[in-house]
Amino acid sequence: MPYPVISAGQRITAGLLTSMLPAPIFKAADQSVTNSTTNVNDNHLLSAVAANATYIITGMLLYSARTDTDVKIGFSGPSGAAMDWIAHAQSQDGTGGLASTGVVVDKQSIGNTSFPLGGFGAENTTIMTAPLWGRLVTSSTAGTFQLNWAQRVSNATASIMRANSWILLTRVA
Repeated sequence: MPYPVISAGQRITAGLLTSMLPAPIFKAADQSVTNSTTNVNDNHLLSAVAANATYIITGMLLYSARTDTDVKIGFSGPSGAAMDWIAHAQSQDGTGGLASTGVVVDKQSIGNTSFPLGGFGAENTTIMTAPLWGRLVTSSTAGTFQLNWAQRVSNATASIMRANSWILLTRVA
């Protein structure tokens, strides 16, 4: 059944129409992490989500990291939320293509996961991409859905989540 259910004779309001729109989130500026393997919340890739809702998630993460440092990603959300997701990324050893370490399907409570995205080269100048797909299901608590990330291996050369990364949340239930 499509979201939202509209009954015959129901008044169509601005709020109802707005609730039907996808929620695009764009990263406005680069964000760096240096010498840390502790995930930090992304400054831009976050959005309010409703209670008792289901969202389809698509996105493209743009990042830069050294081959020996990599980036790891995870997500946080409201209490009781769960997310099934997959990200495609460079293999951790920087050899290119997809490897078993470059694709993940994760199904657990939000906040209990972190997945490495491979870096490339001896510096952080090459922009890498990681397409993202998923499904977010919230429970009885509304809140904020947010990307969090860090270096997989601590290093003095910054790992960078790049401007123009994006996530699109489309509510389907």
